[in-house]
Amino acid sequence: MTDDRPAECPGPDPGRPLNVLGWPGFSSENGNPYTRLLYEGMEAEANVEVDGFARFEPLRQRYDVWHVHWPEDFLSYPSPTAAYFYVMAELLLFAWARLCGTKLVWTVHDLGPHESYHPRLERLFWSLFLPMVDGIISLSETARDEACERFPVLRSVPSAVVPHGHYRTAYPAPVPKAEARRRFNLDPEVPVALFVGRIRPYKNVVPLIQTFRQWESPEARLVVAGNPVSDDLAERIRGAAERDLRVCTDLRFIEEETMPALIATADLVVLPYETIMHSGSALLALSFDRPVLVPDRGAMTELQERVGPGWMRTYTGELTPSVLAEGMRWARTTDRAGRAPVEDLDWSRLARQTVALYRRALTAHD
Repeated sequence: MTDDRPAECPGPDPGRPLNVLGWPGFSSENGNPYTRLLYEGMEAEANVEVDGFARFEPLRQRYDVWHVHWPEDFLSYPSPTAAYFYVMAELLLFAWARLCGTKLVWTVHDLGPHESYHPRLERLFWSLFLPMVDGIISLSETARDEACERFPVLRSVPSAVVPHGHYRTAYPAPVPKAEARRRFNLDPEVPVALFVGRIRPYKNVVPLIQTFRQWESPEARLVVAGNPVSDDLAERIRGAAERDLRVCTDLRFIEEETMPALIATADLVVLPYETIMHSGSALLALSFDRPVLVPDRGAMTELQERVGPGWMRTYTGELTPSVLAEGMRWARTTDRAGRAPVEDLDWSRLARQTVALYRRALTAHD
């Protein structure tokens, strides 16, 4: 096989570990430890070295694999100028890296941006990005099937299903429920529903509050905790919650130290997303052994089959007061084990599966 890389691109050093560029790297803007846990698992389990993405890193050195997550996020920038600039910049970097022999691996978290403001740019992005992809990782069989149906070009590249890992090793130890309720000034006996995570329009937090307010249960409480993506969304959430003392809001980034106690307050974690494929918030709740109510969309049924119907409950259509009430009754009365069965979502196992896909992508066209 001939080496068609440009002469100016540095080649790999024989005998060194597999060199991976991760984007995002070991930290992300939204504080999600997903990528950090994956990369740390890879470095511990395999002969792999991972560098977190920096602006000019692909120009300074050659990598075996560039592993990208959420490359479509720039399409969610409301500013056309910013969106076009960043989309073009990332596409140029991808193209340069591949010219230098780097394989591009994409984890398909979603099939498009959560908020798409620029349809023409989005079409251009997919037309240029997808032919550069050398391998895909899906978090579920559902996502892989839907990705290949929407983007048939992906059927010709190596793929693997590597589920989302648990968060049990990412946060401080769990907090007893009674202690957590004391910290947050919640009565130890009242039913508490919790929404937790980054707050974006598609996650339906305002409709959740409106639905909860229609639930005629004086003792019930709803806690909404997370950082809204805009001041306007934050104001709409506050407006929906005002004058109902049963609704508590904490609209900010939730620190790792606070998360265990916050989740421990809940009888039920409610995630009423308008569109959903996977959910880190669902895995976070299950990691702290809290039952979850989600719409029957995307890969949620697949996750329910993995952990069992005692830990996840799905509903069809819109969230209604009766669905919420039934979900709370289910959460508080179902007999379930003390811990959610997420042990097989261990990061060391998922890291080995990820590296195996890298190696398939590296040799696919040799």
